[in-house]
Amino acid sequence: MTTAITTAITTGITTVMRCARRVMVIKCLILVVSVYTLNAGAKSLMCINGFLPLPEEGVVLSKATDKYHGLKLVDEDVFRSLLFHDIAGQEFIASRINMAQPEELLQKDEREFLASFLLVPTPVRSLVVGLHNIGLINFLRSATPAQILDVIEYDPELIKAADTYFGLRSNDQLTIRQDSRLDYLLGRPRNSYDVIYLDAGADGLSRHRGSGLPDYAREKSFIAEVRERLTEPGVLIVTLGGDRKKVESDIDSVLAVFPHVFVWERTESGMVVLAALKHRQLVNPLILRERARKLDQKMGTGLSFSTFIDLLLGGEYRVLEI
Repeated sequence: MTTAITTAITTGITTVMRCARRVMVIKCLILVVSVYTLNAGAKSLMCINGFLPLPEEGVVLSKATDKYHGLKLVDEDVFRSLLFHDIAGQEFIASRINMAQPEELLQKDEREFLASFLLVPTPVRSLVVGLHNIGLINFLRSATPAQILDVIEYDPELIKAADTYFGLRSNDQLTIRQDSRLDYLLGRPRNSYDVIYLDAGADGLSRHRGSGLPDYAREKSFIAEVRERLTEPGVLIVTLGGDRKKVESDIDSVLAVFPHVFVWERTESGMVVLAALKHRQLVNPLILRERARKLDQKMGTGLSFSTFIDLLLGGEYRVLEI
């Protein structure tokens, strides 16, 4: 009986090892074929982390016109980029993600939005204006999983592309809506959002790079309505670019409504960032540094939140409470 059991066990182990070797051989063959396929440039056959593959030439979502940039998607190794392009063929990156780590924040201009966490460390609900901020949206979903995110975007083609090629679609945490003039935001109850992210420096509202805020969004009454949608400690954070006169005009428009505003500029890109608090707050550098330390430990973004402190304090504007 003992000999029979020993023989059966030995036979079973041998069979399992043979099967394991076969599995390993198959896996190696798959890896070799995959590498060969990538080197051959057949990107359309590759699928990374569940992302739908793109053809090698990319995907054109919309064509450029005299007034508006077009949209295009391209892949480069593990990176997927959303490009704006003009009628002259010039292209610039609106957003870029690492498909292997989509929550990683790659774009420098999107990283500027992280200054909001120094002012509102634990947001419960935020609004992102412009679905092209894909990296920011992915980061917020990952870093603050308990937070509710609303995204508004005027271009239906971009909404479809975000779903198909970036896996961004409405769920329990994220809601995406089509909206051309921020009507959804103005229709929300007062005190709805802890943070409102608005990118007006790279086609955030009009797909015209560097256009700044649209004329209707510069009106004092409009900005006042936006302010009312913030919670009491809430912050509006805006990125601005392009014509300096328009940038200065946009800053003046916000200063006319918000009582406590921070403004700083990134000289390497010319981008101006504006963070506007709904109410005046006592900003203590020691408290900010402690917040930055905790945020660095918690989020692991690859940058230190403390880099924003001097920028905030150096561009602090205080006006009378409204």
